[in-house]
Amino acid sequence: MKNILRIIAVLGILICINSCKTNNENVFKEIYNLIEENNYFEAKKFYESNKSTLSKPYQQYFETILYNAFNRLEESDSYLNALLTGENNIPDSLKFQLYSIRSDNAVKMYNYKKAKNAIQTILSEYKSYLDDEEMSSYENTLKIWAALENTPKQKTDINENSIIKMEKDLVGLSTLKVFTNKDSLNFIFDTGANLSTTTQSVAKRLNMEIIPVEVEVGTITGDKVLGQLAVCEKLSLGNIEITHAIFLVLPDEALSFPQINYKINGILGFPIFEALKEIRITQNNELIVPQVQSTPPGNSNMAMNGLIPLIYINNKHFTFDTGADQTVLYKKYYDENKKDIDEKYKPEKISFGGAGGKKEFEGYTIDYSLIVGEEYIKLENVSLLKEEIKDSETVYGNIGQDLIKKFDVMIINFNQMFIKFERKSNATNNDFK
Repeated sequence: MKNILRIIAVLGILICINSCKTNNENVFKEIYNLIEENNYFEAKKFYESNKSTLSKPYQQYFETILYNAFNRLEESDSYLNALLTGENNIPDSLKFQLYSIRSDNAVKMYNYKKAKNAIQTILSEYKSYLDDEEMSSYENTLKIWAALENTPKQKTDINENSIIKMEKDLVGLSTLKVFTNKDSLNFIFDTGANLSTTTQSVAKRLNMEIIPVEVEVGTITGDKVLGQLAVCEKLSLGNIEITHAIFLVLPDEALSFPQINYKINGILGFPIFEALKEIRITQNNELIVPQVQSTPPGNSNMAMNGLIPLIYINNKHFTFDTGADQTVLYKKYYDENKKDIDEKYKPEKISFGGAGGKKEFEGYTIDYSLIVGEEYIKLENVSLLKEEIKDSETVYGNIGQDLIKKFDVMIINFNQMFIKFERKSNATNNDFK
């Protein structure tokens, strides 16, 4: 059903494009398809080389999406508002996507009421473009932003350079000490978490304001658990203060693993770290938040698919998750390399999971090589899945800590949108003080 709806939407777009002589249909289709695959990196390059073949409204449409993907939210909103308020030939199938971008921009700028209003518009005026699964997802998202619409914007105060010691937990994940007026606990550091998360008992212990709304939370295995929301009035990371931070609140058992006597207190996700603008992680287990940011290495190699970070490496796009101990390759990679993999490796069951449970998938354990900067890096014993984890899977895999550990410093910059890996010999000054 989803594919049928997408074909109908694309046909409508192409009919509209053909009615305007200044548009190049092939250029539009190429950029549109790259964006559908969440490959914003190739879409941006192709658009910049060919945008003169598109009319102004379609240039504005793609710039709305690409500015959003590369975290330039005010520019994205500017083009978006011009399209939605001006007279143009943009079809409803694209306007629907613009309202989705409006919601995403608003969430990242902590304007939850504006995000709610955009989702309401989609559900009231553009539901014909949604299949049942998408309808359910938007209805669930509406619950979240409606529950938070009167919540003040998150605010982050960074008054000086901060060096915060990280600790490894029982399973080797990096954690940071989170302080509130009530108590302190270690939370996992995880850029792959699109919202910060905690448990019912921890939310109460830290005196968070729990909002009584029931929402579905997707897990990495594709399963869903029910959770609530909470607002943390103030939390501290070292000398950094964050007010009105939003948390998903899950049942304690969703983040407990009694078979290994392990439980997760909470996870610090994208909205917390994006607000820090730049973070540096060292092999000394330090999180450094500088006041003076690093020089970008070149073109942006990081983008956002909603609240999920993407990294462009080996001319492929992956999700990027500091909370994952190992890199995992997905079906898209297998499909493109099927013959070589089937000949070289034996199939096996791959156990894969996280918060919400585990599943087994058909797959392989392989060696995977990458070029990072000018270095050749080999990752051993990488899990490769033959089947999709989720229906909407578009990336080649998820990059985890096994790559990060190959370098002395990793820099993630949310202003210039880059991820840089460095050796100590050429690391940014003062990284190891």
